[in-house]
Amino acid sequence: MIEKAQFHNIKFLKEVEGLSQRQIATKLGISRNTVSKYLKNNTAPTTVLRKNVYGTKEYSSETKRVIPIIDRWLENDLKNWQKHTAIKIFRRLQNEYDFKGSASNIRKIVAKRRQQIQEAFIPLDFQHGHQFQFDWGEADIILQGRNNAFSSSAFSSRPAVCDLPERISTKNRKHSWMALFTRLSF
Repeated sequence: MIEKAQFHNIKFLKEVEGLSQRQIATKLGISRNTVSKYLKNNTAPTTVLRKNVYGTKEYSSETKRVIPIIDRWLENDLKNWQKHTAIKIFRRLQNEYDFKGSASNIRKIVAKRRQQIQEAFIPLDFQHGHQFQFDWGEADIILQGRNNAFSSSAFSSRPAVCDLPERISTKNRKHSWMALFTRLSF
């Protein structure tokens, strides 16, 4: 897409200076087809106008058929360590669902869907002594031939720049951390 100023320059060179389309293209360093296209239009190009022309593509019924499958795979990828690439999705659709559509449409759909379902990550940034993080997780493990659910938790904190009451023994770290935690204001 050309800039608005260049659109008006094309119109000026044609209507005021009387140059041919070929001369305008040479002078501005653009394609003659581009000059022809913008001489036919009465309005300057805008992003909104471009979206109206190029942003309303309807996918074929073949492609629409596999969109829910792609969505399901991408949502499962959020839970898994290994992710599907767009080309892997395309090949899997061909093999498992006899998909006859194009790879480029699948790449576009995957990119758009990933943006929509992307997990939010907000980095935490606190002053010393004001940060406390607790996380937990669950995994299935095989222990002595039996499936077991394993739950784990993790605690982390930045070093606190805070004085602890003297009555708390440093030998008992669990109580010291709890006292520190209760002293901090969240």
